[in-house]
Amino acid sequence: MKTAMLLIGLTGPTGAGKSLVSKALSERGCFVMDGDDAAREAVMPGSPVLAELAGRFGPDAVRADGSLDRKLLAERAFSSPEGTAALNAITHPAITERIFERLAAAEKDGFTSAVIDAAALFESGIDGRCDIVAAVTAPKDVRLKRVMLRDGLDENAARLRMDAQKNEAYYEQRADMVIHNGNSDDLYAQIEKLYQMIVRKLEP
Repeated sequence: MKTAMLLIGLTGPTGAGKSLVSKALSERGCFVMDGDDAAREAVMPGSPVLAELAGRFGPDAVRADGSLDRKLLAERAFSSPEGTAALNAITHPAITERIFERLAAAEKDGFTSAVIDAAALFESGIDGRCDIVAAVTAPKDVRLKRVMLRDGLDENAARLRMDAQKNEAYYEQRADMVIHNGNSDDLYAQIEKLYQMIVRKLEP
């Protein structure tokens, strides 16, 4: 599914602060597509993706009420590179389909630019459809604390999730712009720089 909107891919390791950046861009008029929302839709009870996950990672990955046990799935999927690769292979196509369905609807609503906030932007291949790719990074110890607080994880579980992702260089080398999430003043100056890049791309 194709869109004529300007697409901005926003990625980076977990806990880096992508949501802060996407919120700021939303306030400036960009439509924001949260990849996590699409991921949740893809594994709704009864979905083919959920059945595939149960087949690969064990039937107990699906609770009695038909919902996904995210914590158990994460423990099993992120415990090895093979598990992470299998998780991505099962979920990415369905997530990508939902993202572009939502983008098409946003375009009909009159949006001229959209941010795709996705940790797996490169792994899913969505970056190839983007006009601009920005990566958000932050110190590892800062990210660890954020992930523990945000997801209610102990330190070991949080580290397991972080270690399943690529290192910062992976994101930085593939992005058109890198936003370093240090102090807030500097962060918003970098967001403004990205926004001006978007504005220039939208100029006729």
